[in-house]
Amino acid sequence: MVSIIICSVSPHLLKDLQQNIAQTIGVEYEIIAIDNREKHWPIAKVYNYGAQQAKYPYLFFVHEDIRLLSDKWGELIISKLAEPDCGVVGFVGDKARFSCCSGWYQYCDMSKISYFYQRIKEGKTLFLVENADLNQPFQEVITLDGLGFFVRTDIWKEYPFDENLLTGFHCYDIDFSLQIASANYKNYVCCSNQMLIEHFSQGNFSDASWFSTTLRLHEKWKHLLPMKTSDLNISDKKIRKCEELASYDFLKRILRSSCDILLKRKVLKMFLWRPFSWKHLKNSISAIIKYMRYA
Repeated sequence: MVSIIICSVSPHLLKDLQQNIAQTIGVEYEIIAIDNREKHWPIAKVYNYGAQQAKYPYLFFVHEDIRLLSDKWGELIISKLAEPDCGVVGFVGDKARFSCCSGWYQYCDMSKISYFYQRIKEGKTLFLVENADLNQPFQEVITLDGLGFFVRTDIWKEYPFDENLLTGFHCYDIDFSLQIASANYKNYVCCSNQMLIEHFSQGNFSDASWFSTTLRLHEKWKHLLPMKTSDLNISDKKIRKCEELASYDFLKRILRSSCDILLKRKVLKMFLWRPFSWKHLKNSISAIIKYMRYA
């Protein structure tokens, strides 16, 4: 019933995950593992290639550095995916996508939804639960993080990963979930003890390729932004505040990065042309000083 697609670079992690899935899934499945140690394909290409080989109606795109902690989780996920308007189901996401360059988190304390275990430094693992209503096993979001997510095969066929835009290993999750949300499907974070997952590593949001890909992503989707779920009660004033925070954080981090000076200059200009406010004026002055320091 479920085709599990993995972009693999570690035979050891892959073997452990295969055993873990066999012990916990509880439904018929197949594993399509693409060894990317020599191919070095972008993850969008790996996922599309894997999905083309899938024989089951439900897909699970997942990192190999995870562990599934619940028994018979396949039954819960399949029952949700079978709903006609269900899009992508994952484990951490955001109810909004604002009109600014950023990662999937939108700097709104009401909109982030998470329900998963995250391994951090020194071997510690945290249970990251944010805005999860335990009376609702699935909570609607716009975008999802890519540590693992499910979707029906027919939806993927209509909205495959964008291999032209996504030429590396970043933003495939945001772009894919935005495609599905904009097509009037509903994306969800799973907030149920029947589907618990542990992620062993944390993402990298500081290298030059992440910044450049995020900018391309923004150019692709800016005409449809902002987007939010219907149940997110947020004012236009609050949206502008969140956009200011997210865009200023993006600017500060790119100025400190090893990105090309032309890319930094482009982001600075984008930020300076944002709608005026006293907060924005203060941040703009600070940004210009940082630009002169790091340029």
